[in-house]
Amino acid sequence: MDVSEKSREPQAGPVPTTSAESSVVSSNRDEIQTQRGGTSRRVVQVCVTAALGGFLYGFSANAMSGTLAQTSFIALFLTTTDATSRMDGLLASFLGGAFVGSIIQAPVSNRWGRRSANLAAALVSVIAGILQSASYYIEMLFVARVICGVAAGMVIANSPVYMSEVAPPHTRGLLVGLQGVGIVAAYIACSLCGLIFSFVQHPVQWRLTFIVLTVAAVGFGCSLLFLPESPRWLMENGREEQARAELERLHKTKSDPNGALARAEAKQIKAQIEAERHLPKGYLYIFRTPHLRKRAFCSILLWIMGQGTGITAIANLIPVLMGGLGFGNTLQLGLGCAWTVAAILGCIVNVTFIDRIGRVKLLVIGGITNATILAVMTALVKYYLNTTYQPGINALVALYFIFGFAFTSTIECTAYVYGSEIWPTHLRSEGSTIAYASFFGNALAYSAPINLALKNIGWKYYLVFVAVTVVSTAILAVYFPETKNLTLEEINAQFGDEVAVDLKDAIAAEVMAETSSRKIPQ
Repeated sequence: MDVSEKSREPQAGPVPTTSAESSVVSSNRDEIQTQRGGTSRRVVQVCVTAALGGFLYGFSANAMSGTLAQTSFIALFLTTTDATSRMDGLLASFLGGAFVGSIIQAPVSNRWGRRSANLAAALVSVIAGILQSASYYIEMLFVARVICGVAAGMVIANSPVYMSEVAPPHTRGLLVGLQGVGIVAAYIACSLCGLIFSFVQHPVQWRLTFIVLTVAAVGFGCSLLFLPESPRWLMENGREEQARAELERLHKTKSDPNGALARAEAKQIKAQIEAERHLPKGYLYIFRTPHLRKRAFCSILLWIMGQGTGITAIANLIPVLMGGLGFGNTLQLGLGCAWTVAAILGCIVNVTFIDRIGRVKLLVIGGITNATILAVMTALVKYYLNTTYQPGINALVALYFIFGFAFTSTIECTAYVYGSEIWPTHLRSEGSTIAYASFFGNALAYSAPINLALKNIGWKYYLVFVAVTVVSTAILAVYFPETKNLTLEEINAQFGDEVAVDLKDAIAAEVMAETSSRKIPQ
């Protein structure tokens, strides 16, 4: 047996050695749910702060949406004959940069840590914000949007990795799903900025949104100084005592005041990391190994379906789409702001139910629901876009709102959670790269040509969204394993891997040890 095969074998866990101990452990296993119940204030604070990375991504991505409708921006950049191509180019340059950023974050995160990778992204975002707000030539703005995309791609791919590694298994969906809440909250902030700044009668008008972006990047960078490093990254890099201390601080709760869950998790994490330590790494290894290749296909298909709904293209062009329905500039921006409010209400629903319903069920429900809405939307766009028939226009506006809510209440947060939690620790950053390469690759494919597509083929472009969503949802329903309420290490078993230590056994042994220590006479 070679080293690689040995490392896949389960490691010895904390198991009882006598019949009496077996009886105690068996009894304690019935009380495991008590130990796993509750979520500490500390871990909530950490995940809420980390979700500011989602906010930074969302603001970076959506900053151009309201800007495209600003009169000062139009006067400076969009009075040429190639205005439509410029708008598409500004969206595509950001997404192209984000694709690169999602790749860069993996080696940075693996070498220097999850928190350090986000600090680097915040610094790049500050530079990009300054360049965007100072742009006077379209070429400079294109370059600035690429740099902004690199930072955004780093932070959106790395943040859920960090959050999944600090969150407890029973509320991981809710806590990692906060990334989606942060992204959509940023959409609201962008929409408000676009609306408020539209009343500024000065050439600096369009630059103000990017100044706010720069401030947000500085704030995010400062907030990271107060966060701990990921315990799993610490354990993987030989800093075991620090990892154990961080786990206890993060996962000690009123229902588990002695930190039995944290200590059991530490044992499971260490055993799993040791089992995987000598395994190969890299993207070629991922695609050559069946259980990792399945994860890769799940990560890719996840965002083929998610972006196949057209959500990024539609979210970035809501003001423009509303303009096509005959609304003026101020009303376009106001409706865009209202749309993002509907979207964040959906996110709240999503994080509330993700740990109850399960990831896969929510994704399937979302795919079916959004495909249905898009089909109806296609018919309405065909007959009522660029017309004056008010009932048809009102119905289309209402569907845009329903679509936003339907997507964020089922797919938005769920996809961020699933894509980060299905990978083993030693490949989690590379796995996140694969997921977000799919995210940005598909977003680029649908968003880059959207203005030209709507101009040239109109309503038929929506049929692409319908077809992709239906087919990908059908595959997802039968191919994706469920991960609800499992530890990151236990998820390995869902893909055919060995789990080095069973968490319930580890917790039961910790509880048994506590019980025994209390019985020892002083």
